[in-house]
Amino acid sequence: MRQKKLVIGLLVMLALVVSSFTYAYWSSVDLNDTVASTTVTIGEGRTATVTAALTASGSGTLVPSGEVANSVSTSPVTSLQYTFTVDWADNGYTGLGGTVAIVVDNVSNATADSLLNFAISPVTGSAITEGTQLVVTITVTLTAPANVTEYNAIINEAVTFDVTFTVTPSA
Repeated sequence: MRQKKLVIGLLVMLALVVSSFTYAYWSSVDLNDTVASTTVTIGEGRTATVTAALTASGSGTLVPSGEVANSVSTSPVTSLQYTFTVDWADNGYTGLGGTVAIVVDNVSNATADSLLNFAISPVTGSAITEGTQLVVTITVTLTAPANVTEYNAIINEAVTFDVTFTVTPSA
């Protein structure tokens, strides 16, 4: 009987120890913004691609929504914003209108690709006029890693992604 109680007690202690190691294991994911803003000039080719990086900078460490209090970072944030000024400069379409398609792809880390969320404003297909600028904001958020394997795949990794702007002139 005494041996059963000892075994049960050890199992309870083991469960407590294991659960304490898994609590907020993701809390120090180091994904930061290095490209705060840039101007993208689109000429006659009507396509331009910019590579942005989520690495160390002064913007803060990206953590999942609602988890700022659990982060071990000194500057946790739940979103990072990138601002791009799109300038369509094509003399063949001076003053005419078109639409701009905005695509975020080529995330350099497969796990980060599944965990990062990109909200684009204004949305793809928005109107643009040649000779004027369109300000595009991309907000990046992070979904909490589901397990330690996902966490380890992104912790302190230099993650990059491409933003492609394509202008289609109106007919």
